Amino acid sequence: MKQLPLAKIASVAALLLLSACGTDADTDGIASDDNGSAIAGGSQDIEWLPAGLVLPEPHTVLQNSSIGTRTQLLQVSVPDDPSGQVPAWKAALETAGYTVAESAANGGLRFNGLDVESGQIAISTHQGADDYMIQIDISRQTQ
Repeated sequence: MKQLPLAKIASVAALLLLSACGTDADTDGIASDDNGSAIAGGSQDIEWLPAGLVLPEPHTVLQNSSIGTRTQLLQVSVPDDPSGQVPAWKAALETAGYTVAESAANGGLRFNGLDVESGQIAISTHQGADDYMIQIDISRQTQ
């Protein structure tokens, strides 16, 4: 019988615990305005995104979650390679007052400063998929 490595089992268990513990998620890609009307994508109105970060159009929100009181996670799917957006994102973050470093591992950015303890913008593709995923996660400093 083949055994799974302990790290894989632990990561699956952690994901299950996070999904069961008080997350506030929008996983259907539909946001709503103040009148309750559906807005496809809706990510441009996400309050916690740093000022100046603009996501490529069209995009589909896959997940918008708060994990606890300090961490936010956004995943969006886009049909075209968003790597060309990285310089504009970097400039917007620096203009807003963040310290920014490029991440060679995922073609994105890491940033911190102001009220952000650590933030990351990562770009990935899934094997067999035609689209790209942009993931933005931010951990806020404790008050």
